[in-house]
Order: sequence, then structure tokens, then C-alpha cells
Amino acid sequence: MITPTLSSDYARVLTEEPRAQGQDRPRDQAAARAVTGPLRILHLSALYPPYIVGGAERSVEHLAEELVAAGHTVAAACIAREPEPKSVRGGVTVYRMAHHNDFWLEDWPKASRFGRAWAKLKQQWNFAVAAEFGRVLDDFRPDIVNTHSLLDVSTLVWREAAKRGIPIVHTVCEYDLICGNAAMFKDGKPCDRWHLGCKVVNAAKQVTNRSLDAVVSVGTEILKTHVDHGLFAHLAPERRRVIFYSCTVPEGDPEARRRIDRTGKPMTFGYLGRINTEKGVGTMIDAFRRIGPGDWRCLVAGHAMDDSIERFKAQAEGLPIEFVGWAKPAEFLSAIDVLIVPSFWAEPSPRTIYEAYTMGVPVIGAASGGIPELIGEDNADWLFTPGDDADLAARLRSVIDRGRGDLPDERAFQHVIRESTSERVAEKYLDLYAELVAERRASRP
Repeated sequence: MITPTLSSDYARVLTEEPRAQGQDRPRDQAAARAVTGPLRILHLSALYPPYIVGGAERSVEHLAEELVAAGHTVAAACIAREPEPKSVRGGVTVYRMAHHNDFWLEDWPKASRFGRAWAKLKQQWNFAVAAEFGRVLDDFRPDIVNTHSLLDVSTLVWREAAKRGIPIVHTVCEYDLICGNAAMFKDGKPCDRWHLGCKVVNAAKQVTNRSLDAVVSVGTEILKTHVDHGLFAHLAPERRRVIFYSCTVPEGDPEARRRIDRTGKPMTFGYLGRINTEKGVGTMIDAFRRIGPGDWRCLVAGHAMDDSIERFKAQAEGLPIEFVGWAKPAEFLSAIDVLIVPSFWAEPSPRTIYEAYTMGVPVIGAASGGIPELIGEDNADWLFTPGDDADLAARLRSVIDRGRGDLPDERAFQHVIRESTSERVAEKYLDLYAELVAERRASRP
């Protein structure tokens, strides 16, 4: 059996706590948490459930509710198409603010290219949403602020917290601080340089990020990319940390999945996510065409944000590839043998890999973004060159030839599963929060 392994560099990040001023970090963290006691924690992200466009919103909700369960007072702020009264969801106080942008984030595809560029440029100086956030700060009075995806939210919000002496942590989960479309993907391929337009529409962020007291990244590679682009240079290494997403699969049961009788059924591959070019769906279909019809099938779950799904269906014609639409992760992952994550863009840390591993499903992934960090950077059997359908076809053939009995299950993926439980992720964030709050309190006269 060939199993994915954690890359040595990231294993070191997970097993060696950073040291500061010659002191033992775990002892410092325990002392800080004892001093600070229960905290008032405010999260800010572009969206908050039940409004979801991606994995970031679910991750913020998981973290916020886990912090509530740990005995802390937690709130979450976000923007909304129309502002709503303060409410409570899962024990978390939720503030839904007016966005004060030219148009709502889901309406971007309807705007002209010039309109989108102008809106992005103006967004840097959205003092109105910053003022809205200031009012949230004054109402909730947090000990610490943790911002997440700020797509369509001006980073001037950081200054509002800084003016009030509140320490700020930012979680990097996409490229919106350095890229106009938050993906670093243009004209059908990953960006190999920092485009002038992105520099212009994100210029203010080179200054506002200096208000941050710490940064957390969902992956090592995306953190490195931001640092290479000039962000977070003022932060000491111990204030730049990698913490995985928290992940749960509602109604998921890996043991029940393992007991499913698959005798006589074809090897079943699966894809789960948005259906578009940058996600590598076309590369995957081309790889299966190289293999040709046989004792296999592929289920493609998800939706396209435009009519591109028809193009992919035409591309897959004649192959045992079925487009099944939206699917519950637990049900979908129970129906497949292997998940494929063929992202052509530098996806920071795909939630589908966490979900697959939790359910005991091995993953073949593109060696892009944060994917190798989860699968194992030297694991050639489960990684392929992004966009290379011949390379992916070789990995698929190998799995088909070895057979279902040679596939690993969730016991092989504990390196990711342990670090992505809600409890473990919340614990790591709380360690950082407590350090920052204790330092801030100690610095006051």
C-alpha cells in the first residue's frame, strides 16, 4: 500500500513550537491563557453563514462556535447585500453590515470590466464600511479581532481596531490582499508575475497590513507568497503561523464507508467543487480520455458559475463521467474510491482534501498551491504536474491497476486529520490570541 506522507518541512512546523526570547513557547502560552482568562473575540469576514460562497465562511463558523464551546464570548461581523439587525447564531453574536461598495459581491459578473476595476480601486478607501466596523467594535468591545477573507471589505477596518488598542490577527486564506481577483489566475493560467493592475488596486494594503499584530495562514505556500510580495514584513517569525482549516463532515462516518460492499463495481473517482478552468476540470477530463473507457467511472459534483459546464460535458462525451450537480460531502465521499483535486491555480488549502481524508478517501492532487502540503510534497504517486493531463493519467492508471484493495484509508491521513479538528484549530488560535492580549495588557500603564 502506498500512502500519502506529510512533507518534512511542514511536519517540523507542526511538531516544533516556535521559541521567542529564549523561552519555552508552550509554557508561555499556558501562562498567557491563565492570565487572560475568557476572552471576547470578534471575527470579521466578507460573509458568514448561512450565506456561503466557499469554504472560508464555513471555517470561520467552525472556529467561532468552537471558541464559544470553550467558554469564550464570540461575535462575527460580515457585510451583507442589505444590513440586518444584530442576531445570534450557534451562540455567536452576528453583525451583518452594509457593504457600501458600488455593487454586491455576487453581482460582479454582471459589471463591466471597467466597472469592476473602478470598484476595486475605490474599495481600498471604503471609509463607510470602516466606520460601520468601528460601531461594531464599540458595541461588542472585543479583547481581540481576527479578520479572515476580506474580499470586498476594505482593510481600513484594521485601522479601526488599531485606533482602539485592540490586537488584530489576520487569517490568510486567499490572495485578495495582492490580487484583484483573489486567485492569482489570469487568461487561463496561473500568474507568473505581479500585474500592474493588481499592484494599483491593492496598493493601500501594503500600508494597512502594518496594523496587524499577527498573521495566520491556512498553508505555508500562500503565506510565503504574501511575504514575497511585501506583506507582513513587520511581523516577527513567531507572529506568522500556519494553522490548518478546521474540518468536519456532517453525518460522515468513515467506518460505515469502509464497510460498503463495492464488489463488482468499477473503480470510482470523484471531483467535488466549483466546475471551471482554474479548478482543473478540463485537465481531469483529458486525462480520463487518455485512459479511455474501462472498469472505472468518475462522478463530478458541483456547479459552474456560468455556462461552462456544458463545455465540460461535451468534452466528456463518450466517457463514463457523470455530472451529478450539488451533493452532500458525506454521501458523495461514501460513493467514491478516490478524490481528484486537479486545481490549475495555486489553491491555498482545499477543504475537499480535509473532508476526503476525514472520510478515509485518498486524494490525487495537482502539485500546486497548498495541495502538496496536505498530500506530501515528495509523494509522486498521489501528485501530478498542474495542467499535465498525461501525468494525471499515469496516476489514475496506477490506481486502477493496483486495485481498490491497495488504497489507504483514514488511518493513513492522521497527520492532517489531527491538525484539522475543530478543537485543535481553536486551541492553536487561542494560544495566539492569549499571547497577544497578555502582551497588550502588560504594555498598558
